[in-house]
Amino acid sequence: MGATEDEVAALLLEYADLFAMNGGDGIRVRSYKKAAASIAAFPGDLSAVDVRTVPDVGEAIAKKVEEALERGTFRQLEDLRGRIPAGARTLLAIPGLGPKRALQLHTDLGVDSPQALGEAIAEGRLDGLKGFGPKTRQSLLEGVASITAG
Repeated sequence: MGATEDEVAALLLEYADLFAMNGGDGIRVRSYKKAAASIAAFPGDLSAVDVRTVPDVGEAIAKKVEEALERGTFRQLEDLRGRIPAGARTLLAIPGLGPKRALQLHTDLGVDSPQALGEAIAEGRLDGLKGFGPKTRQSLLEGVASITAG
């Protein structure tokens, strides 16, 4: 079963995040995010056109989009999902928490869910951790509260 335009855009965004977690370069990450935005905004049926004609979609991304339209996913995304721990991927749902910091929290502190992040902050486990000062910790707490309340 294939994917819709919105689903393809979501897959590309997930790929961009996982690619960043895996050490991918920022230029390619931004390229995938731009392509996802273009696909999400595409006014017609994506499967009825050559996806290479969509703004910000080059050859490599087009192949992934075509595979996702046909299969509902693409091989490179599945490969990355297999390499990045599920707990780190779960943290990507927290507003304000980027891929690299999510992986850092998972690797350094074993944080594997929004609730576990809230507990780690409350216990002071992020105190002194580079890049997680008071403002960032407060912002993360707010992000955790926004997804656990909804």
